[in-house]
Amino acid sequence: MNTKKNSTKSELKLFITILQKDIKSEIRQFNDIFSIMLFGIISIFIFSSSYNTINLGVRMPIEIFVIQIWMIIFFTLIFIMIKLFVQEKEKGTLYGLTSSPVSNGILLISKVIFCFILLCFIELVLILFSFFISIPSIQALNFNGFFNYIMIGIVLPTLDLSICGTLVSALSMYSKNKSFVLPLLLFPIILPITSPIISLNIRLLEGEIISMVIIEILFLMAHAILMFSILIFVSEELLSE
Repeated sequence: MNTKKNSTKSELKLFITILQKDIKSEIRQFNDIFSIMLFGIISIFIFSSSYNTINLGVRMPIEIFVIQIWMIIFFTLIFIMIKLFVQEKEKGTLYGLTSSPVSNGILLISKVIFCFILLCFIELVLILFSFFISIPSIQALNFNGFFNYIMIGIVLPTLDLSICGTLVSALSMYSKNKSFVLPLLLFPIILPITSPIISLNIRLLEGEIISMVIIEILFLMAHAILMFSILIFVSEELLSE
């Protein structure tokens, strides 16, 4: 029992160490994150300006607002995926990680969480900026409605996308033409969840309760579990040349 407990503590410590290493490395290269956020901000500004030019004085409908946000997030994920395993391979640090006492499962989970944190940070900036620029016609949400929107409309889809992004990044890190392979692999994986994510966000922003969007929630949870299972199942093959 003590041996198992010590092993769990050791794995948790290794997980935290790898995650801290990735976060500190990203902070030192904040210009990369800034460029990704700048891409998203410029995209929102162009989209909102185009809408306002055509529809003077009309607030942006919720449907268009949600589609705008998540389409930009989907493209942003491609830039973040490069930071997971592709850069580790190019810098030569991947061999050090795979040859260390860290299990492949712990390494992959740490990359999923790192991707999740990075994507959440960028989403926060983009959503706040979009609310001020796009001025969507959203009714005031109470505390429960706002909490449901954050946890179910943002956190759950972001976790699913982080798992998909980690899987695709690991699959494509040994390919020669990564800029072509990354979106080519990502598109069929996230295609089934694009409609549920957009539908879920629209209905939550309209004030609907959780029981009305249970199908979308269950679908996203099932997709996340499936992708995570595949990620862990093929972890040995993904992290070996």
